[in-house]
Amino acid sequence: MSSSPLTLKNPRGWFAAGAEIEKAMTILSDGAFKLFVYLCLNARRDTGTLEISQTELARNLKKGQQTLRCYFLEMQTAGICQSRFSRSPLGRGIIEINEAYWPYLKTAAEETEANGSSAYVAEIKEMLLARACVRTSLSTADEILAREWFDSEIPLGRIEEAILMGCIRKYVSWRNNQTLWGARRPAR
Repeated sequence: MSSSPLTLKNPRGWFAAGAEIEKAMTILSDGAFKLFVYLCLNARRDTGTLEISQTELARNLKKGQQTLRCYFLEMQTAGICQSRFSRSPLGRGIIEINEAYWPYLKTAAEETEANGSSAYVAEIKEMLLARACVRTSLSTADEILAREWFDSEIPLGRIEEAILMGCIRKYVSWRNNQTLWGARRPAR
């Protein structure tokens, strides 16, 4: 009888679920455990962190922000994670799953690289927010792409040029299609 290796149907959106998950399941309420699993599915594997806004998190989990704050308090009290959010629900915050509940090893080399890539991603966010025509935050997929740019050593100057080019194209589009700005009234 030959044994073939197991193959995942979908290699994206999964994480190692072992003793850490079982331990969390025994001490968390159902809602807090659901939040914990969501965090595990979306956090960076090398750091156990997720950067997200409270509004985005509430929308993704279909829960109220006050309910999520209660779940975070429960998780922090149990020593499962730490979270730092701005006072604004639209502002992005960072959630870090503590070592005892994160199924992957965090090494010093990965943390140093993560700090460098985090600064790189933060700089890109600042470049985007500096432009009036850009009113968006980076999604998890956008952050992964930015970290790939960091790994590929794409200079921040090149990214800023691309952002400026995108803004110019947007302004030209708005200028040529003035209905977006509101219909111009004829002079009287």
